[in-house]
Amino acid sequence: MKNNGIYIKAIQGNSEYADQVKALGKANAKTFALFPKGAFDDRIWQGTVLVALDENENFLGYLLYTIKKKERQVRVYQLAVKEEHQGKGIARQLMQHIKEITRNLVDIRLVCRQDYDVNGMWEKFGFTPMDEKSGKNKIGKLVTTWVYNHGHPDLFSTVVSPKTFVVLDACVFFDFYQLSLLKSTDDRESAYLLADWVQDELELCTTDEIYNEINNKLSISVKERNKMRSFADSFFKISCTSDRFDNTYKVLKDSSLVNQNFTDVNIRQIARIIASGKSTFIVTTDTNLLSYSDQIKKEYGVLIVSPTELIVKLDELKRESEYQPEKLAGTQLSKKRVAAEEKQILIDSFALDGEIDFKTKFSQLLVENDKYECIAIWDSNIPIALIVYSRENQHELSVPIFRVNYKSLSETLTRHIVWRTINLAVAERRNFTRITESQVDGFIVRVIQDAGFYCVDGNWIKINSKITKSVIEVSEHLINISLELTDEYKSICRHFSDNLRSNDNANPEFMFDLEKLLYPTKIIDTNIPNFVIPIKPNWAKELFDEELARESLFGVSRSELALNWEAVYYRSSKPKLKYPARILWYVSSDVDGAYVSKKSKICACSTLDEVVIGNPEELYLKFRRLGIFKWEDIKSISKSEIMAIRFSNTEIFRNPVPLDKIHESLGKKGQIQSPRLVANEAFFKIYSLGNSI
Repeated sequence: MKNNGIYIKAIQGNSEYADQVKALGKANAKTFALFPKGAFDDRIWQGTVLVALDENENFLGYLLYTIKKKERQVRVYQLAVKEEHQGKGIARQLMQHIKEITRNLVDIRLVCRQDYDVNGMWEKFGFTPMDEKSGKNKIGKLVTTWVYNHGHPDLFSTVVSPKTFVVLDACVFFDFYQLSLLKSTDDRESAYLLADWVQDELELCTTDEIYNEINNKLSISVKERNKMRSFADSFFKISCTSDRFDNTYKVLKDSSLVNQNFTDVNIRQIARIIASGKSTFIVTTDTNLLSYSDQIKKEYGVLIVSPTELIVKLDELKRESEYQPEKLAGTQLSKKRVAAEEKQILIDSFALDGEIDFKTKFSQLLVENDKYECIAIWDSNIPIALIVYSRENQHELSVPIFRVNYKSLSETLTRHIVWRTINLAVAERRNFTRITESQVDGFIVRVIQDAGFYCVDGNWIKINSKITKSVIEVSEHLINISLELTDEYKSICRHFSDNLRSNDNANPEFMFDLEKLLYPTKIIDTNIPNFVIPIKPNWAKELFDEELARESLFGVSRSELALNWEAVYYRSSKPKLKYPARILWYVSSDVDGAYVSKKSKICACSTLDEVVIGNPEELYLKFRRLGIFKWEDIKSISKSEIMAIRFSNTEIFRNPVPLDKIHESLGKKGQIQSPRLVANEAFFKIYSLGNSI
């Protein structure tokens, strides 16, 4: 490997550099672990000595290591650079080379005496101090074990939790540690996060940077620092691959915003969070960090919040980090099938560092265009998402490639793509949607879990049969569609079938959740409430116009939000509505003659997820992330109280149901001027009419 005129290579056997390596090692013997001559020669013969050479192949320095095969670990024993060449980045390049050639292993470890005053160097190289103790040297000097983790997923890092992952900044972590010693809480702000109800919602996490923060507390005893490390070990760790971390860290270091205002530990902390894809939150009491929260959120999508803000606005912050469709308003995103000449830019944009097989895989899928449909989404000339559809199996729409890279809006865009993918599978009468992408980011996992996907053997599978049947019939249908399929499908279908037949099927909330996960399936014999809700024609046009929605993934008008996964509608505060429930949307007549083709008809069905009554301004601020409404639209409804209706899973009817058929189904005439509770039988009559071919 060559970098800045410096070559790194492994030597072996009777290399011409062997004697120079031994001589430099002898010159540094005071600061190295003792290595017998025979052991030194053995390492050289094994090829586990790296040397740094200049362009004229002059020896500059070396790194000696070994591989513990059973533990899949690298142990670095010696790193030395000739005195006249120190300070030129040679040690960093040697260490970078060992990282690259051992990236398939778990980690790299080294032990260094604290009095050698080089601990800061290991921290800069990305190592974290995981342990310290008295060394085996005669004078018992303290030694620190430094670890560079390659970030490969393990049993714990792959756990998918329904909770929101929140990374503790050092100040909050140390508050927690002190509170753990007190075995009680006090009035410090961080203590709010220890409430039982909060911990039911949050997965409190740390990154490896906490060990650097602990290591820098030199004013306390070694025993106390080790207690802190043990305490840190009790938290879920946000991890990422070393390549992603290194690249993200470099981008942040090159940013004037971050580099000029944050410590290096802060920068590495943010880099680990971004690279992990698992969390978008840092909770801190550091006023400097908090002062840059808006800028960091805008640039990198990471939310820096205080404990108080996190508690008070927990639900809003969760949704803001997950779903921000209002920020897509006015964008000029385009979706199109991939052309051959676009292949390289897409490979460069979406292949992960070190992912050597992506180019081959994508090239093959692109060539076999009779089997695969490769689609890219662009923001001007920049590709921001790549998705490939496979229709090889009649029972499913398969997605072998699914990658999104749109800065802080990646999760927002992912929700749009997933929603449209499910509806595409439904339109093609396929019972399943399956995501087989091997590199699924954390934010994609959150989205597809919300949509009803289940992970089996590394594949994410969703049932999306479009049927309208009783509990027993749906249960039997699920078993039947999986009979001739593999065990993974049988497992998921059996899971839902068993839930449908469980003792909880009389609970309307339980059945509502099941029906949402099985979208677009509708279960006839449940106690789920149903409402017909009138909607003004101009808003129906924006939310439900199927023809406009078909024109492009995102248009230039506000109609880009048509067929959104989730949205909000505002109306007067009476009558009050029960939720969760189903909605039939009735397009009212309009004196202006807007939306003539759909007026006085029920044109769509949704799930009613939340109803909030309150001050117009407060509701607007709470839900503006979800809708097409502007403040001027809302304040005209009422100056005192209005109702916000949050809904999702909208189905557009093939045949909007006219008023006479609505009257016939409801058994009564009259205009529908306010929300009306509808019996189950009437709901399904209208639903059937709307979906008739």
